[in-house]
Amino acid sequence: MKKVTTWAALAIASAMALASCSKVTDIAEPAREQGQIGFTPFIANSLRAAEMDIATLKGTGFTVSAYGNGAAYFEGKTVMPETTGDLWAPQGGDIPWPSFELDFIAYANLGEYATATIAENSSKLALTTPTEVAKQVDVIVARAKGNGADHATTGVPLNFKHVLSQIEVKAVNSNANSDYKIKVAGVKIGRIVKKATFAYPADTKSSTTLSGYTLGTEKETFADAMTEAKELSATAVSLMGKDGNFMLIPQTMTKWDATTHQGSGTDNNGVYLSVLLNITNKEGVAIYPTDGKYAWAATPLEIAGGLVAGKKYVITLDFKDGAGYQDPEANKPAGFTTATGVEISSDPVKPAMPKPGTPILTNQHIKFTVQIEDWQDSDANTINMPNA
Repeated sequence: MKKVTTWAALAIASAMALASCSKVTDIAEPAREQGQIGFTPFIANSLRAAEMDIATLKGTGFTVSAYGNGAAYFEGKTVMPETTGDLWAPQGGDIPWPSFELDFIAYANLGEYATATIAENSSKLALTTPTEVAKQVDVIVARAKGNGADHATTGVPLNFKHVLSQIEVKAVNSNANSDYKIKVAGVKIGRIVKKATFAYPADTKSSTTLSGYTLGTEKETFADAMTEAKELSATAVSLMGKDGNFMLIPQTMTKWDATTHQGSGTDNNGVYLSVLLNITNKEGVAIYPTDGKYAWAATPLEIAGGLVAGKKYVITLDFKDGAGYQDPEANKPAGFTTATGVEISSDPVKPAMPKPGTPILTNQHIKFTVQIEDWQDSDANTINMPNA
């Protein structure tokens, strides 16, 4: 687990942890007597609750094409485990090995995220990040060369790699003496490139890093609602809902410039994280939003080196020093559905107008200067006592 960065100067102190998910487990290749084409697939460490692993792949299979001697040997074959042993074979009948080497190009779990175009010299995936987090699936690919002399009995080892990056967001309030109670109900990540073309590398060995991404220009803001609102404490809670974590196209990031946005009104359209929250004081008086509902609180997001394929990023937002800034896109994403009992405010800072980049909490406590005036005699008043 590698610490990425900490924004100490922001109203939210954000600690990001980067965990590599590219370690490959060595698997002994089983023996096989037949001379038909077979495979021994394995997958890099899993990414999310709905990740593709060998157990899942056994149920779905994968798709593979083979090219050699200047032509397609076969295309678009579904490969499933054999009923006995550890080898996998194309469906529809055994395929014998030719006398020449074959280039095998495979993929699995494209869902609505990817569309494959496989060819001898130009294999690629067209990627479009679905708006719904539940549809942001774990796309995997593999490529390897094989021949009958080396792999007729042992199978072609296919090392599947994760095409996407994963982000999980958590929140904590490590200030035991906080003046505020903070409830959280969801999270969004703003201005992420949503389309790209991924080009297959020459192979997907464990030493290969996926880097063939041509990014589009269209950006989108993605959000995930928690199943129920939770009050923050010293124990971190995940802001992700039942649909799992964000699965995003690898890309570099330019962070949102909150200070400039607040000062001049200029928005650099940078990347940010925003938490759906409700803040009250200890007595229960609504602080933000002022109508007692929920509203977005944002902080700039920057990850050194950008998002890398096959990596999981765990970002923990610590509310010990504040609660971030008013959101630059308070009306996004459209159609966002919250948990029961959570209502998003349309006027979070009434009577003032929302101004992106303005700190939500000033952290300036109420204090007084006290002055006591001296007693002063009033004008003398004489009262005559009456006779009985």
